[in-house]
Amino acid sequence: MDHISHQADMWTLSMWKKDEVSFRDHHIIDDMEKLQMDLAHDLVNNKNTAPRPEQYINTFNVITLIGLTESAKRDTGEVATTLTHSSIGTTSTAANESDTDLAAEDTGGSYARQAFSGSNGQAKVASQTAKYGMKWDDSVISAAPLTINEAGVHWHVSNGSSIHSRVTFTDFSLTTGNLFVTQINELHQNG
Repeated sequence: MDHISHQADMWTLSMWKKDEVSFRDHHIIDDMEKLQMDLAHDLVNNKNTAPRPEQYINTFNVITLIGLTESAKRDTGEVATTLTHSSIGTTSTAANESDTDLAAEDTGGSYARQAFSGSNGQAKVASQTAKYGMKWDDSVISAAPLTINEAGVHWHVSNGSSIHSRVTFTDFSLTTGNLFVTQINELHQNG
Protein backbone atom coordinates (compact mmCIF):
# COMPACT_ATOMS: atom_id res chain seq x y z
CA MET A 1 0.00 0.00 0.00
CA ASP A 2 1.51 3.33 -1.07
CA HIS A 3 -0.13 5.76 1.36
CA ILE A 4 -2.98 5.76 3.82
CA SER A 5 -3.96 9.42 3.62
CA HIS A 6 -5.44 11.78 1.09
CA GLN A 7 -3.06 14.55 0.14
CA ALA A 8 -3.45 17.91 -1.59
CA ASP A 9 -3.52 17.80 -5.40
CA MET A 10 -3.69 14.02 -5.48
CA TRP A 11 -6.00 11.32 -6.70
CA THR A 12 -6.61 8.34 -4.45
CA LEU A 13 -7.88 5.22 -6.18
CA SER A 14 -8.92 2.10 -4.31
CA MET A 15 -10.66 -1.23 -4.83
CA TRP A 16 -12.72 -2.80 -2.02
CA LYS A 17 -14.75 -5.95 -1.52
CA LYS A 18 -18.35 -4.76 -1.49
CA ASP A 19 -19.32 -7.02 1.43
CA GLU A 20 -16.48 -5.68 3.66
CA VAL A 21 -17.14 -1.92 3.47
CA SER A 22 -20.08 0.41 3.70
CA PHE A 23 -20.31 3.77 1.97
CA ARG A 24 -23.32 5.93 2.79
CA ASP A 25 -25.10 7.66 -0.08
CA HIS A 26 -23.70 11.17 -0.62
CA HIS A 27 -20.86 10.55 1.91
CA ILE A 28 -18.19 8.79 -0.16
CA ILE A 29 -15.39 11.19 0.86
CA ASP A 30 -16.37 11.18 4.54
CA ASP A 31 -16.57 7.37 4.65
CA MET A 32 -13.34 6.88 2.66
CA GLU A 33 -11.42 9.19 4.98
CA LYS A 34 -12.85 7.38 8.03
CA LEU A 35 -11.71 4.05 6.55
CA GLN A 36 -8.24 5.52 6.12
CA MET A 37 -8.16 6.74 9.71
CA ASP A 38 -9.29 3.30 10.94
CA LEU A 39 -6.60 1.65 8.84
CA ALA A 40 -3.93 4.07 10.13
CA HIS A 41 -5.06 3.32 13.70
CA ASP A 42 -4.68 -0.42 13.00
CA LEU A 43 -1.20 0.03 11.55
CA VAL A 44 0.02 2.20 14.42
CA ASN A 45 -1.45 -0.15 17.04
CA ASN A 46 -0.57 -3.41 15.27
CA LYS A 47 -4.23 -4.43 14.93
CA ASN A 48 -6.35 -5.85 12.15
CA THR A 49 -9.85 -4.46 12.69
CA ALA A 50 -10.35 -2.22 9.63
CA PRO A 51 -11.14 -3.56 6.15
CA ARG A 52 -8.15 -3.66 3.82
CA PRO A 53 -8.43 -2.48 0.22
CA GLU A 54 -7.61 -4.97 -2.51
CA GLN A 55 -5.75 -2.19 -4.36
CA TYR A 56 -4.82 1.34 -3.35
CA ILE A 57 -2.74 4.06 -4.96
CA ASN A 58 -2.18 7.80 -4.70
CA THR A 59 -1.09 9.62 -7.81
CA PHE A 60 -0.59 13.24 -8.81
CA ASN A 61 -3.42 15.26 -10.31
CA VAL A 62 -3.20 16.67 -13.84
CA ILE A 63 -5.46 19.69 -14.29
CA THR A 64 -6.04 20.18 -18.00
CA LEU A 65 -5.50 23.47 -19.81
CA ILE A 66 -9.20 23.59 -20.74
CA GLY A 67 -9.94 22.91 -17.06
CA LEU A 68 -7.77 25.83 -15.96
CA THR A 69 -9.39 28.09 -18.56
CA GLU A 70 -12.90 27.07 -17.48
CA SER A 71 -11.97 27.71 -13.82
CA ALA A 72 -10.67 31.18 -14.70
CA LYS A 73 -13.89 31.90 -16.62
CA ARG A 74 -15.91 30.83 -13.57
CA ASP A 75 -13.93 33.29 -11.46
CA THR A 76 -14.71 36.16 -13.84
CA GLY A 77 -18.37 35.22 -14.27
CA GLU A 78 -18.00 34.36 -17.97
CA VAL A 79 -19.43 30.86 -17.37
CA ALA A 80 -21.62 29.34 -14.69
CA THR A 81 -20.25 25.79 -14.87
CA THR A 82 -19.34 23.67 -11.86
CA LEU A 83 -17.50 20.37 -11.60
CA THR A 84 -20.42 17.99 -11.60
CA HIS A 85 -19.41 14.57 -12.98
CA SER A 86 -16.83 11.83 -12.77
CA SER A 87 -15.80 9.33 -15.44
CA ILE A 88 -13.65 6.24 -15.80
CA GLY A 89 -11.90 4.78 -18.82
CA THR A 90 -9.81 1.93 -20.11
CA THR A 91 -6.55 3.29 -21.51
CA SER A 92 -3.32 4.03 -19.73
CA THR A 93 -2.14 6.66 -22.23
CA ALA A 94 -0.34 9.12 -19.96
CA ALA A 95 -2.38 12.07 -18.70
CA ASN A 96 -1.32 15.39 -20.19
CA GLU A 97 -2.43 18.94 -19.47
CA SER A 98 -3.48 19.30 -23.13
CA ASP A 99 -6.05 16.45 -22.76
CA THR A 100 -9.63 17.41 -23.62
CA ASP A 101 -11.33 14.18 -22.48
CA LEU A 102 -10.55 10.67 -21.32
CA ALA A 103 -8.77 8.66 -24.01
CA ALA A 104 -11.20 5.70 -23.80
CA GLU A 105 -14.17 6.62 -21.59
CA ASP A 106 -16.44 3.73 -20.58
CA THR A 107 -19.79 4.66 -22.08
CA GLY A 108 -21.32 1.31 -23.00
CA GLY A 109 -24.52 -0.24 -21.68
CA SER A 110 -26.50 1.92 -19.26
CA TYR A 111 -23.32 3.63 -18.09
CA ALA A 112 -22.93 7.39 -18.22
CA ARG A 113 -20.73 9.79 -16.29
CA GLN A 114 -21.70 9.72 -12.65
CA ALA A 115 -22.88 12.90 -10.90
CA PHE A 116 -21.21 13.99 -7.68
CA SER A 117 -24.69 15.01 -6.50
CA GLY A 118 -25.96 11.43 -7.03
CA SER A 119 -26.02 8.75 -4.37
CA ASN A 120 -22.61 7.35 -5.46
CA GLY A 121 -20.81 10.69 -5.24
CA GLN A 122 -19.83 13.59 -3.02
CA ALA A 123 -18.22 16.98 -3.56
CA LYS A 124 -17.17 19.27 -0.73
CA VAL A 125 -14.64 21.86 0.39
CA ALA A 126 -12.41 21.44 3.45
CA SER A 127 -10.45 24.65 4.13
CA GLN A 128 -8.84 25.46 0.76
CA THR A 129 -9.16 21.95 -0.66
CA ALA A 130 -11.91 20.94 -3.08
CA LYS A 131 -12.69 17.22 -2.77
CA TYR A 132 -14.57 15.05 -5.26
CA GLY A 133 -15.36 11.40 -4.56
CA MET A 134 -17.13 8.66 -6.51
CA LYS A 135 -18.01 5.02 -5.90
CA TRP A 136 -18.30 2.65 -8.87
CA ASP A 137 -19.72 -0.88 -8.93
CA ASP A 138 -20.70 -3.30 -11.68
CA SER A 139 -24.15 -1.68 -12.06
CA VAL A 140 -22.68 1.55 -13.52
CA ILE A 141 -20.13 0.15 -15.97
CA SER A 142 -20.52 -1.30 -19.46
CA ALA A 143 -19.59 -4.85 -18.39
CA ALA A 144 -17.80 -6.65 -15.58
CA PRO A 145 -14.96 -7.27 -15.38
CA LEU A 146 -13.73 -3.89 -16.58
CA THR A 147 -10.05 -2.96 -16.51
CA ILE A 148 -9.95 0.69 -15.44
CA ASN A 149 -6.84 2.76 -16.22
CA GLU A 150 -8.03 6.38 -16.21
CA ALA A 151 -10.46 8.70 -14.43
CA GLY A 152 -11.63 12.26 -14.88
CA VAL A 153 -13.62 15.13 -13.40
CA HIS A 154 -15.95 17.06 -15.76
CA TRP A 155 -18.21 20.10 -15.81
CA HIS A 156 -20.73 18.41 -18.16
CA VAL A 157 -22.66 15.15 -18.10
CA SER A 158 -21.60 14.02 -21.58
CA ASN A 159 -19.85 16.69 -23.71
CA GLY A 160 -16.32 16.09 -24.84
CA SER A 161 -13.86 18.90 -24.14
CA SER A 162 -15.27 19.36 -20.64
CA ILE A 163 -12.63 17.61 -18.55
CA HIS A 164 -11.14 19.52 -15.64
CA SER A 165 -8.63 16.89 -14.60
CA ARG A 166 -7.48 13.45 -15.74
CA VAL A 167 -5.37 10.76 -14.19
CA THR A 168 -4.00 7.44 -15.45
CA PHE A 169 -2.86 4.50 -13.36
CA THR A 170 -2.04 0.80 -13.35
CA ASP A 171 -4.86 -1.70 -13.93
CA PHE A 172 -7.80 -1.84 -11.55
CA SER A 173 -10.12 -4.70 -12.50
CA LEU A 174 -13.69 -3.95 -11.40
CA THR A 175 -15.56 -7.21 -11.02
CA THR A 176 -18.93 -8.15 -9.61
CA GLY A 177 -18.77 -7.83 -5.83
CA ASN A 178 -16.15 -5.06 -5.81
CA LEU A 179 -16.25 -1.28 -5.40
CA PHE A 180 -13.86 1.10 -7.13
CA VAL A 181 -13.56 4.42 -5.29
CA THR A 182 -11.97 7.57 -6.67
CA GLN A 183 -11.17 10.72 -4.75
CA ILE A 184 -9.47 13.83 -6.03
CA ASN A 185 -8.22 16.49 -3.63
CA GLU A 186 -7.37 19.81 -5.22
CA LEU A 187 -5.65 22.37 -2.98
CA HIS A 188 -6.26 26.02 -3.86
CA GLN A 189 -3.20 27.94 -2.68
CA ASN A 190 -0.92 30.83 -3.48
CA GLY A 191 2.44 30.27 -4.96
